[in-house]
Amino acid sequence: MKKQLLFLPFIVMGFVACSTNPQTVKPELLTQGVEATKTGLVKPRKHRHKSQAEGVISVDIVNYDNRLHLLTGKHKQGQKTLWYQQSKDGGISWSSASKVLDEDNLPVKMTRGNDAQITAQGENIVVLWTKFDKTARFKAGAMLAARSNDNGQTWQYSATPPDWKQGPHGYIDLAADQQAIHAVWLDSRNRNPGVKASQGLRYAQSTDGGLSWQANISLDNLTCSCCWNTINTDAKGNAYVLYRDKQPSDLSIGRIDSQQQWQRLNHVGAFNWQFDGCPHIGGGFDFQNTAGKKRMHAIVGTGHPQHLGIHYSYSDDAGKNWSSAIAFGDESAIHADIASHDNGRVMAVWDMMSEDGLAIFRSESKDQGAHWSKPEQISTAGMRATHPAIVKTEKGFLTLWTENDGKHQTLTKKVW
Repeated sequence: MKKQLLFLPFIVMGFVACSTNPQTVKPELLTQGVEATKTGLVKPRKHRHKSQAEGVISVDIVNYDNRLHLLTGKHKQGQKTLWYQQSKDGGISWSSASKVLDEDNLPVKMTRGNDAQITAQGENIVVLWTKFDKTARFKAGAMLAARSNDNGQTWQYSATPPDWKQGPHGYIDLAADQQAIHAVWLDSRNRNPGVKASQGLRYAQSTDGGLSWQANISLDNLTCSCCWNTINTDAKGNAYVLYRDKQPSDLSIGRIDSQQQWQRLNHVGAFNWQFDGCPHIGGGFDFQNTAGKKRMHAIVGTGHPQHLGIHYSYSDDAGKNWSSAIAFGDESAIHADIASHDNGRVMAVWDMMSEDGLAIFRSESKDQGAHWSKPEQISTAGMRATHPAIVKTEKGFLTLWTENDGKHQTLTKKVW
């Protein structure tokens, strides 16, 4: 069995009407559908419309000043809502969930991998999402926003970052530091019509707690059209963005400095993956400062036939150069995230096939990524578990993912 066939089921599950690279995916398999077995075999399955799961269909979390802010999106009988909670003890206990905007059916287009996003800056909390627009292609419209200035007690619709309002705007991410709130997303302004499955990466910042947004900056006009982006800030006011590039379709990282000057730094894992479709695979990264050594840890996914799966790498020069990529899990690993502490701990989480289906695994290093523990399954046996996220807390880590029993999808959290 060729490696690219093992990766194919995940491409099909997330495919968004994009053309494919015939060297990576066989077009005839896309039309008939496939499913994976534990042995990695792929067999045809009937093509059918798959309705959105009932339950939790969107998850995002952020830590600001040792307070965790959690945003979940829920789907119930065709209606979608957003819910906010916070934790002051690293995820051990949580406030009661409150409804964002107190609406029973928000116009929100969300799914795992294209989740609604949250960030916080003091008492100000900002939530962004893609509008559900039944008249638009893929029913994805312009960005919408909600804001709270009282630590999540009340919410109002607010200004959105894009100054190009046509939409769609998707694959959003947010970060905040003491100076600004930072937003990145994908849209199709200045799109190159000659490159299939492509969009562009945009950035804006707010210096008034999300009340207004400054002029947009196009960071890269040629990116993948449908992989999630990750933005994070360092102690010097720089915002780093991890995103899926195009030609090749490897994940790239760049930096926006305090003067809003953009510099693309490098690929994180130079796999030279040439792919014309939409893989729906992002990655994660985090900063660590231990014993005077400043290190960036990253985990990325690729569908390159010779490098299938997820890979860990680190940089000791602020993202300019990266260590050789180390594969975690097996070739079925696809969605991953990573977090690190200044005490030397680093933890990676990912989903991949287990004995009874897609499951969540973790591995930990206690020496800045030099050595890693054996992968350990942490999701519930017999449940289909996907899209893990991890965030550092004051004393450890919090991991989150969604589990589906075939009828209902729930959020699972675990403290380490």
